Amino acid sequence: MPQVMVVARNFMDMVAALPASKLDMLYDSAFICEAVLRSFPPLAKKYVLQMLYVSAPVPAAAIEEWVLDEYASKHKVAVDRLVQLRVFVEVRDRRKEVSYRMNNKFQANMQKYLVSGGSLPREPVPSSITARLPTLTELENYALEQWEVRTT
Repeated sequence: MPQVMVVARNFMDMVAALPASKLDMLYDSAFICEAVLRSFPPLAKKYVLQMLYVSAPVPAAAIEEWVLDEYASKHKVAVDRLVQLRVFVEVRDRRKEVSYRMNNKFQANMQKYLVSGGSLPREPVPSSITARLPTLTELENYALEQWEVRTT
């Protein structure tokens, strides 16, 4: 049987083609989660933010009610993209009805990212550099001197 190579049109298509385990490893990084979120169409972003603090699966029918009928095609594109990138995970109940829950790693990292303000991880500053840094008092005196020079 011949193997078919899928050619990705862009970076997110390539990410979507990754196996679930690789995607989960990518979602260990809050910065990857942010990049994925930014790549979504506006409606998909809205869904992610609406479900960010929801721990239980949400029925597909309930999500469909979030949009007007005229945007049904955009809704389908948004949900398909979220499922493709495993941000939404399909859950079927006993009655075989589809619900969606957020990927646990993606959800946890996006929550942390929003709470912490998305600050970049920093390397510790070597003591040889910190020894040369001015104190707060020295900085304030310098700023006042500069201000006095500017106003005269």
